[in-house]
Amino acid sequence: MENTKMNPLIQYNKRPARYIKLPSGGQSYSKPIDLSDSGEIAVYPMTAKDEILLKSPDALLNGEALKQVFRTCVPGISDPNEVPAIDIDSIMVGIRMSTYGDFMETEFVCPDCVPSVKNPVNVNLGNLLDTTVFYTGSKMVELSSGIKVTVKPYTLSAQNKVSIAGFEEMAKGQQVEKDVQDQLQKIRFAGGSFTRLLDATLDLISSAIEKVETPDRQEFNDRTMIREWLTTISKPEFDAIDKTLKSLMDAGVDTTIKFTCSSCKVEHTTELPMNPSDFFA
Repeated sequence: MENTKMNPLIQYNKRPARYIKLPSGGQSYSKPIDLSDSGEIAVYPMTAKDEILLKSPDALLNGEALKQVFRTCVPGISDPNEVPAIDIDSIMVGIRMSTYGDFMETEFVCPDCVPSVKNPVNVNLGNLLDTTVFYTGSKMVELSSGIKVTVKPYTLSAQNKVSIAGFEEMAKGQQVEKDVQDQLQKIRFAGGSFTRLLDATLDLISSAIEKVETPDRQEFNDRTMIREWLTTISKPEFDAIDKTLKSLMDAGVDTTIKFTCSSCKVEHTTELPMNPSDFFA
């Protein structure tokens, strides 16, 4: 294996191209991250190896591609698995700016025109970072039982697990629909698929619960215990936790893009696609 640690040439490549503020402000990381005195994190350009990795379907599917790019481009974060979901888009924008510049050429299809009209748009990525809404800290929700639940943003690792589970069940479902003729078997598969997706959702939510406090002020933060408890609470209580967790996702960058169709002249609002395969294409 090539040893790059002792190669004096490598030091000339390791220069940050951008410094950005994370929506989390560095909160929600169990391990300290390396922020500047102004609270910003250094972002380095992607390497050719990173670009190739982002074109690998398997690495994109299991999340390893994005985690590896984060390791290369944001070394101030020692463990990419810990990146809060609210920081992901900001980091991706910072990496793209560091690698390709401040503008991103893309195109959006007018939803009204027939036949469809593609509209080229030059997105100012710096403007996206200017829309950053910052995380103000974990939130607590009190349930009807008197139990208080404190939640924080879920992480890149937890998000990947749900995405993988969803993709796998979709792929299996398509195969079952194609190969299985018996309707009862299809119904049984659908039931099993729902259970597996529910398990992934429970894992996601339990990973985002910092602690549970009972009315007699006992505090619990054991992941296994919390996950088991989630399966026993009422639907309204579960929804209250889920709603509070989703409200944390208000932090981050606004990826809303407005464009005016070159044909019908109508202004439309859409979302900039932030999946890595499209964003770094």
